[in-house]
Amino acid sequence: MKEYQMNEKNEKSVFGSRAEIGELYMLDKKERILMRELLKWILTNTGNRQLVVRRFGEEGFKVAVSLLEKLGVKLKKL
Repeated sequence: MKEYQMNEKNEKSVFGSRAEIGELYMLDKKERILMRELLKWILTNTGNRQLVVRRFGEEGFKVAVSLLEKLGVKLKKL
């Protein structure tokens, strides 16, 4: 995932992620904050982590952890 800044003064800088089918998703500052908090909440709870693994597999779990790290959060021992 790469970060794209529209310009230095613009508070609505966004980042995008290419999906497997080539889609590009753009998130503004508020959306990034929400995603970061939701992922932290989900991945810091053992039951929620197991649910993610059941639903999306180990690879999906790793993607979620990687995304959270790219949003600036390092989780302790998962």
